[in-house]
Amino acid sequence: MSVVFFHAHPDDESIFTGGTLALLADAGVRTSVVIATGNDGPAATVLERRRAEEAARACEILGAGSLHLLGYGDAGSGSGLDPLRASALDRVVDEATERLAAILRREGATELVIYDEGGIYAHADHLAVHRVGRRAAAAAGVPTVHEATVDREYLHFVETHLVGHAVEWLVGEDAIAAINRAPLGVSTVEVTTTIDVRATLDRKRAAILAHASQIPAGSPLWSMDDDTFAAVYGYEWFVRRGPRGRLDVLAA
Repeated sequence: MSVVFFHAHPDDESIFTGGTLALLADAGVRTSVVIATGNDGPAATVLERRRAEEAARACEILGAGSLHLLGYGDAGSGSGLDPLRASALDRVVDEATERLAAILRREGATELVIYDEGGIYAHADHLAVHRVGRRAAAAAGVPTVHEATVDREYLHFVETHLVGHAVEWLVGEDAIAAINRAPLGVSTVEVTTTIDVRATLDRKRAAILAHASQIPAGSPLWSMDDDTFAAVYGYEWFVRRGPRGRLDVLAA
């Protein structure tokens, strides 16, 4: 039995699912993290190598059993792709699906974590992770898929979550139109699984901050007080497709 987490970029694993990863590790459940755009191969750039190292450190903090970097281009990092319209995964859907399915089989995965249908927010890489993840789960016979998301109604009442800054980064009229078509996350009633991760927040914050190349020096994350951090990042949300699994046990 293992749970595989499929994410778009190094840091997504910590921001959206870091507490859940830590709680599963505490419960003795093997977890694996797969990152679509991570790259530590011979052709990796200096930034890609640094981000791969940061992801490895974050996974170590969170107790993940393994880290797999698929090495596809990041639509938001000078790849020539528009992060609102095109992901490198869209060009190689069949290949990416089979690579992920092979990892699922090798890890003996019984559950897969991806993103909701809207990608949590309107980033092409996140949308592609949803599509590839659903296909790979079907190909590998993984019965339960948890779609990581955010409860947009809850976030309305707390300090700005990092996903809000990500939306601000998608600037211009096209970004506004895309976000209006696919708002942040899902409504409260659509969430099937809410996990209280406040017991893990020291590790979750450390894992997020391990991605120092992505956290500006002036980011509130460096100085946010514990109570505010707990309010913003103390819960993680999922939409389950399929039978109940280990994440549902954590939410009980």
